[in-house]
Amino acid sequence: MILSGCYHEFRAREDFRFLVIDVEQLPSALLTLDYPILSLDEATHQYVSFIEKQLEQNVEAELEESMLTLLFELLSRQCSVGKIDSRIKKVVQYINQDIAANYTIEELAKVACLSSTQFKYLFSKDVQLTPLKYLTKLRMEKARTLLTNTDMPVSRIAEEVGFSNPSSFTRSFNGYFGLPPKSYRTHE
Repeated sequence: MILSGCYHEFRAREDFRFLVIDVEQLPSALLTLDYPILSLDEATHQYVSFIEKQLEQNVEAELEESMLTLLFELLSRQCSVGKIDSRIKKVVQYINQDIAANYTIEELAKVACLSSTQFKYLFSKDVQLTPLKYLTKLRMEKARTLLTNTDMPVSRIAEEVGFSNPSSFTRSFNGYFGLPPKSYRTHE
């Protein structure tokens, strides 16, 4: 998310697709985010795909406004989770920098300046997921995005999200989304 008046640059690989929403006013829940990158849950991701397909056609301004209103509501609900402890926020940012890395609980606890036990408890309390489940969620969401928005081979996507073995990636993806990666790509 980039607020008006903020200098920014953007680069993406040629095979990426993206949706730019230029609006006058954002919901307050989105204005208070410390981290300007949103990770969409499955329902919101599907809704954004729906919006993209609708906008490819000429839709009435009233329908476009209604779609944006619903999108903002979904994003606001997603962003209105409680405050995260600054030590856990630091770990979340650390993980987000390289989701393909193999992290240990001890390494992440050290980043948070907590014992392993304290770290696991506080992370699970604040993020609502264990550190491993959080990392899996990030990896699967990025994989889904790459499958949906690129023609990148599944083996390369597996590497991009931290799997050295494509078969292991396929099992994890299938367990998470209920479809193997190739089927998910053709289904989308």
